[in-house]
Amino acid sequence: MTFFPRSLLGRTVLIIVLTVILTQLATTFVIRQFYVKPLLERALDDRANHIQTIVATMALLSNEQRATFIRDFEDSEGARIQPFLPNAHTGSPPDPGSRLALLEDRLHKLISPASHILVSDRSDAPEIWISLETPSGEYWYVTQRQRFDSGFPVKWGIMLMLVVFVSVVGVYLGVRRINKPLRALTRAAHSIAEGQTPALVAESGGPREIRSLSEAFNSMQKALREFESNRTIMLAGVSHDLRTPLSRLRLALEMLDPQDAITLEPMVQDLEEIDRIINQFLDFARDNPHHWLNFGNVNEVVRVNQERFLARNYPVTIELQDTPDILINERAIERVITNLVENALRYGAPPITIRTQTFPDHVRLSVLDRGVGIPPQEVMRVIQPFTRLESSRSGHPGAGLGLAIVDRVIRMHHGVFKLLPRQGGGLEARIELPLAPPPPKKS
Repeated sequence: MTFFPRSLLGRTVLIIVLTVILTQLATTFVIRQFYVKPLLERALDDRANHIQTIVATMALLSNEQRATFIRDFEDSEGARIQPFLPNAHTGSPPDPGSRLALLEDRLHKLISPASHILVSDRSDAPEIWISLETPSGEYWYVTQRQRFDSGFPVKWGIMLMLVVFVSVVGVYLGVRRINKPLRALTRAAHSIAEGQTPALVAESGGPREIRSLSEAFNSMQKALREFESNRTIMLAGVSHDLRTPLSRLRLALEMLDPQDAITLEPMVQDLEEIDRIINQFLDFARDNPHHWLNFGNVNEVVRVNQERFLARNYPVTIELQDTPDILINERAIERVITNLVENALRYGAPPITIRTQTFPDHVRLSVLDRGVGIPPQEVMRVIQPFTRLESSRSGHPGAGLGLAIVDRVIRMHHGVFKLLPRQGGGLEARIELPLAPPPPKKS
């Protein structure tokens, strides 16, 4: 588990906040060392000199003059001088390292080692009591603690926390606005990866670098659309042009002497194989399923396909659980099942099983066989168009588009297609279709 944010927004905010905090700490250190500390030293010296002056003055006065001086004494802080410590007074020495402790050290040096300071702990009137050691006895210099040794105000701490909070919120909103075009680019890229055609991203607004990235992304998207269009036209044109001579060849073969059926049958099978490959080209060239998605049941599609497989003497069995109706393109799913079963017949081994299962968030459709399977490192490659394993290049005709068509159709259904090793040997072609498709993404 890591506390370092994964998103660009979180990392940017974190870096800015840490930079601000480090800058404030450095600024505080500099101000404390080169401004506050010298100022504090001067204030302590002034206070110690002030106390020393009072002690020296009282030492020079007669008893009557001293009594008058004590009675009339008042400095700029409203302090007073008392000839004795009240019996009701209770106090404690200053905390080590505090300003009062530093002042006490100075008084020891300037006046007397017996000089000491008491801090009143009375909540109604907190005061500072500083002893005045004179030849005629001990007196006390009394001043309010808040004026002389006030701590850090709580309201200042609250204000600083509010400033930090407002700064973080402001940085978050600002960076979030800057990153908004990047989120649009991410959504568009995911849509392309899912086989969809998203709208062009906005090229206005945001920093110059992000605008340049948006323009480059839109140019790439336009080039991809043009490439897809040219590919579709090319594949459809080639397939259409091949259909006519193939039809003529098949008609010519059917018109030959029936006695040559044994010789003609392989030729007819070759023509059917060529026709099947042409159909794969046309299916792969289509950008979308043949019809809009409608509510349908996967089990019904499997049963329809099984009837066709039985008519062709394919060794296919089915294991069906109850599945709910979901949004599917039934014709496209039929094509998917056909491709997977034909792949299992060509490159796998019987028995071949079609299985459906229901989970809380998806319906699973699996086509299982007992062949040699596919090496894990080759799984992603065989799904690519026009790709076949080396072991399947000889003896099995095909264009290498069957699994690519399956992957493309399933992504159009917002589902997942996987090729997994089967326990006990063989291959599982697994399809997971969501019970509810994701909501359309906003660009």
